[in-house]
Amino acid sequence: MPDYTRWNIQSSDILFEDEWIIAIDKPQGIPSQGTLDPKRDHAFAAVQRYLRAQNPDAYVGLHHRLDALTSGVLLLSKSTQANVSLSEQFQKHTIQKTYCAICQGIVSAGNSKYLQENASFMIDAPIGELPGKIQRFGVDGKKRKPAKTEVVCEKSIPLRDCVVGVFRCSPLTGRTHQIRVHLASLGMGIIGDPLYGESLARLLKPIVPNRMMLHAESLSFEHPVTHEAMTITSERPPAFVDFVRKCEKMARALGIGN
Repeated sequence: MPDYTRWNIQSSDILFEDEWIIAIDKPQGIPSQGTLDPKRDHAFAAVQRYLRAQNPDAYVGLHHRLDALTSGVLLLSKSTQANVSLSEQFQKHTIQKTYCAICQGIVSAGNSKYLQENASFMIDAPIGELPGKIQRFGVDGKKRKPAKTEVVCEKSIPLRDCVVGVFRCSPLTGRTHQIRVHLASLGMGIIGDPLYGESLARLLKPIVPNRMMLHAESLSFEHPVTHEAMTITSERPPAFVDFVRKCEKMARALGIGN
């Protein structure tokens, strides 16, 4: 059944706001903008309701998107004065976006070097659309476009039949599903990803959260009007922290952890 949950933004959902811009902490499961289903709520509409409750003529502009299943920082404009600069910064990729992704890696896939703590690497692999009724993308898709993602492995938790990796990812381009596709192409699908994730290892099934483990953690940019250097952050969801803690506990129980 479709999820018709209505998101009513609270003050705790606002990460930053002034007269020109607003940044919200988008929950997972809420699309950034309208979908083909007119009954489904989305972040753009939620921000419109929030601002127009205060001012019926409030303006809202959306300049980037997060996948519906991704949570975290989403930046919108409150004034047309902010639009030109924000659009230019996103188009030129001068805005630095950082995500946290928690993945399941199978070492036999030949990706052990990526699953070492503090490993730092660049995924430079063009992305194109894959055939099929469901919109999916891949490094072997059609009409591929350049795509680059900087990745750091923050934590690696070896278990009996897999390795759980916590990655910090910074996309240098803005392709659809880019981080999801790039990590999956190395045999490290994001846990909970219905399009690119692998079947969960048996040990993880009882403890994995009911969500995709991708979170937009920070956005660094130049304020479109004041030109101040800004970084807006969203804390990792409690589900991420709790899942990693459980994985570490499991590794110790298996005699694998430190």
